Amino acid sequence: MKKTIKFILFSILALLACGILSAPARAQFIGTTSPQSVVATLATNQLCTGAPILFITGGAVTNFRNLGQTQHYVSTKTTGVQTLAVQILGVDSVGNTFLLSETGTIGAPAVGNNPVLTGTGYYTNIEVSVQCSPNSGTFTSSYTGTSATGNINAGGYLLTQEDKTITQAAPANAGASANFQTPYGSALGFLSFTYQPGAGPAGSQVGINCVGANGTGLPGPSFNLTTATLQIIPVAATPCPIATVTYVSGGATADTFSLDYIFIQPGLQTPNNYAHITGTTATVVKIGPGVVHSVVVGTPAAGTITLFDIVPSLCTGTPVTGIVSVITATATFPSAPEIYDSLFQSGICVKASAAMDITVNAQ
Repeated sequence: MKKTIKFILFSILALLACGILSAPARAQFIGTTSPQSVVATLATNQLCTGAPILFITGGAVTNFRNLGQTQHYVSTKTTGVQTLAVQILGVDSVGNTFLLSETGTIGAPAVGNNPVLTGTGYYTNIEVSVQCSPNSGTFTSSYTGTSATGNINAGGYLLTQEDKTITQAAPANAGASANFQTPYGSALGFLSFTYQPGAGPAGSQVGINCVGANGTGLPGPSFNLTTATLQIIPVAATPCPIATVTYVSGGATADTFSLDYIFIQPGLQTPNNYAHITGTTATVVKIGPGVVHSVVVGTPAAGTITLFDIVPSLCTGTPVTGIVSVITATATFPSAPEIYDSLFQSGICVKASAAMDITVNAQ
């Protein structure tokens, strides 16, 4: 028995010496790690086709693979392009596609000429869509993916969100349109329209059609364009989840046009301009579409004040069309401003039948 106990103790000591029954191992430091990122050139001076050109993870684009990336970035530069739409999309495991980013359009030189996009979310595959025209234009585009960097809505990313370039130097004798999700679900903003180098064709229009996610149409305004060099057109705050902006040409011309849609952030307001009227001559308060906020009579007189929604060429003498409102004034009326906040589509014209001191606040 004693020999057996001694043998067992000897065996245990031998095992300890060999390290087999050593103390539990502790975790070892193997160095710092970071999530893997992906950088890929999607296209270099590639010709536009007018149709969406797709770049898909796992497709023909070298090294464009999704290795756990949740933050996605795309930068695009164009040459000779009149229209541009760039999007980042996620494709799930069963092939459904979802929009992850804003729709990028032609950007401003101050922030690098063209749009930068950001999108968030892990998907089985990532898809980048680039659509541009004319076919002689080219684009260069690149993708970066990571899983650590947070997206910041500033700089070029903010500009891509709020300023949608519908066209740049496109032929004014042909129609054009663009479709995109609005950044704030509202149409509130301004259209900036310019003919180059001349005055463009008379009778042209810009229309905004708004639809919901299920394709149900919502009322959208249509604006008559004048032949002014630069037109700033205010767009009222109507529900507009998805917008289609359409230019309809008035006829033949060799001129081109550029059109931007600039959205206003919720909570921001733009100040009104004023027109001071003291006589009885029909007065153009705003060329093109505008919003009348209020009419204030400082020194009243017996007579009427008529507001017209007409083009400037008709704002002469005593207009007979486009009457929006008639204020009947007395020698002591009114003491309070007349509030409208109404959209005038063709232009704002005001005429008083008697001399009085009038201030029209509009934009």
